[in-house]
Order: sequence, then C-alpha cells, then structure tokens
Amino acid sequence: MPDNELPGFLIIGLIFVIADGQILYRGGRRYLGGPDDGEGTGSMAWMVVTVFHLVAFGVLALLSVVGPGWSGSTAALVGRLGVFLLLLAVAHGLTVAVLGRRRQDTIVESHYQDRETDGYVQPAGEVGIEQPTVTPVPGQGGPPPRVSPDLGSHGPYRA
Repeated sequence: MPDNELPGFLIIGLIFVIADGQILYRGGRRYLGGPDDGEGTGSMAWMVVTVFHLVAFGVLALLSVVGPGWSGSTAALVGRLGVFLLLLAVAHGLTVAVLGRRRQDTIVESHYQDRETDGYVQPAGEVGIEQPTVTPVPGQGGPPPRVSPDLGSHGPYRA
C-alpha cells in the first residue's frame, strides 16, 4: 500500500472499530442487565468489548501490511476496507454470541438462586429426582407412572 493510502486506511478502520465497540458496549451492558438492571454487568460487557477491540485492531494492523498485490490504487483501498468490514462483522457476531451466552448463564444462575432463597417446596403431584417414576420391583412403593393419552383411542393405552 502506498504511504499516502496507509494513514487513510488506518484512520477509517479505527473509526469503524471504535464506533462498533461503543455500540457493543452500550447495548451489551443493557442486554446483560436485563429488566432488573443487574449489578456487575457493565464490567462483563467491558471485558468482552475489550477483547473485541484487541482482535479488531489486530486484524486492521495485519490488513494494512499484508499483501503486496493490494497496493497502488483506490480500488485496492476499497478492497481492503471491504475485507476488513467483513472480518469486523464476524468479530461483532462472535461478540454478540458471547454476550448472549453470558446472559443465559446469568438467567439460569438467578433462577436457581431464587429457588434456593424462596424455600422451594416440591408440589405434591410433581415427581422429583429422588423418587422413581415407576415401581421398579413388584411390592416396592413409589408413585404410579404418568402417561400421556393415546392419540388413536383418546385414552391411555386402550385396546
């Protein structure tokens, strides 16, 4: 890449990376917070976005120096920007996937913490892990098996 195109490519790339990083951080902070605006979500979003910035800046730096066939014209500059934007889109998608995974973990974690703190009591008809679903041996106690109705004759296993 000629020396006069390199600063332009780097400046345009930096603007795209910083703008996308801010979008990810602000959206990720709200996304991880959920409706109750959980605490500690800003730091998690910031860590994920920091990794995004590092990867995107690394890709930008590599694209600015790699490829002798890319140099010499405005078309080459546009081509490099196109490749960079495609790679930036992939990095953006992976970052959103990581944020989504973290949100799912937070939801599951809070659900189980709520069950433990609320003194969850198993309903009378609900079969737990401790109880067998069927009577394994004749004469041994246990709840009767629950079966779904047969679709053909509208009842549980009618002949």
